[in-house]
Amino acid sequence: MLDRGFYSQKNVDDLLTAREKFILAVPIRRKWVQNIIDEVRETIQDPEGYRKLDGETLYVHTRLYPWGEKRRRCYVHLYYNAYAAAEATDSFTEELLAYKEELETGRLVSEHEDAYKTFFTVKDTPVRGRKVLFNNEAIQKYRNRYAGFYALLTNDIKDPVEVLQIYRNKDNIEKCFDDLKNQLDMKRLRIHTSSAMDGRLFVQFMALIYISALRKKMRKTGLIDRYTVRELLLEMETLNQIRYSGKYGHILTEITKPQRQIMESLEVKPQT
Repeated sequence: MLDRGFYSQKNVDDLLTAREKFILAVPIRRKWVQNIIDEVRETIQDPEGYRKLDGETLYVHTRLYPWGEKRRRCYVHLYYNAYAAAEATDSFTEELLAYKEELETGRLVSEHEDAYKTFFTVKDTPVRGRKVLFNNEAIQKYRNRYAGFYALLTNDIKDPVEVLQIYRNKDNIEKCFDDLKNQLDMKRLRIHTSSAMDGRLFVQFMALIYISALRKKMRKTGLIDRYTVRELLLEMETLNQIRYSGKYGHILTEITKPQRQIMESLEVKPQT
């Protein structure tokens, strides 16, 4: 699975030549992808294209796409999410700001040449130097026509939902690393012996297993639509078990309504 940053014609050619199976996110600003979107924009939201994935509503379109001069078999999977259109607009704006900085500083990226030509006007004068202006007409046209779409290219799997599930599993790995660094405080180990290192890594590994299992359960029950893992743990943080010596045993602190709803969703019974 490869992000959009790895997309280039050469990279796809090399993968196909090496007979490697791949799933690659393709930037929507590529002209050949936009041509496909233009062809299916009016029909992609027909009932035949309706799919549900992890609570997300999607409309999909898949077509065989022979790649390059040798016409090697690939599939283009196109996805449209109306609710993601606003987020896509914000992401596109962030990309534009990065491109503008590249133009202003002269640190150009060859893969961004199409974006430079389409979305910017560059004026160089002896007195004022370089001035980079947004082509707002082209930007607005792009947003209106392509926001909410994304595309995956593969030479392996024909089913669009299966491809998207596999591609998104990559995010789970990234989330695990993020959990280790942030939720589980592994940015700095702060240890000085190999035995302490072994113990710390073992504890962190076990904690990561629990967090990953919790995230999986949250997806299954729909809690992931209401909480992130961090938010859920923070919500439950005030729930404590108080143990007494002798015959008194233990008691739980008062359970709040959100905590009770979380426990019911996760099928956890409080040990009173």
